[in-house]
Amino acid sequence: MSTMSHIALEGLSFTAIDFETANPKRASVCSVGLAKVRDGVVVDTLETLVQPPSGVQSFNHYNVAVHGITAQAVLGAPTWDVVYPKVAEFAGADALVAHNAAFDRSVLTQASAACGIVLPRTRWLCTRDTARSVLDLASYKLPDVSTALNIPDHDHHDAGADARQCALVLIGLCRRLGTDGQSLVRQHSRTW
Repeated sequence: MSTMSHIALEGLSFTAIDFETANPKRASVCSVGLAKVRDGVVVDTLETLVQPPSGVQSFNHYNVAVHGITAQAVLGAPTWDVVYPKVAEFAGADALVAHNAAFDRSVLTQASAACGIVLPRTRWLCTRDTARSVLDLASYKLPDVSTALNIPDHDHHDAGADARQCALVLIGLCRRLGTDGQSLVRQHSRTW
């Protein structure tokens, strides 16, 4: 076992988030997953299907082929205006961490705008960008970064599994760097 796995990550606390969309419109959220990290350990998760906001509800065949979520699957699922308060409560004041954070941040922003939700300013960190500054890889897709950090495979494009995997990637990057983690979060995060 690597000595890196024994590095204390006291203070490394954040919430990883991942979205799936019904179609190319970023407001068309159909699934969200979150993973809460405290002191470098995943301590809680939240995942739900979401009925996309009206006006962006059609499911595109490409998106369905990627994540497997169909219009039928979200029948009866809560709408974003119902889900968002649970997401906000779960994340609290944490920095939000995502793999390709620009995408996830835009989904959160546009789905919320479609429902008339005003978002607070939040710190965001992108594990894809952080991995680029730490690892030398041919590809920085979540499964490739995971493999480079010896993190077991996961169900890619499942929002809950991707959020948890993203959390493990940031923990792995902190271990690789031998840092306490919070300094990495401060260094690489931006407030939006």
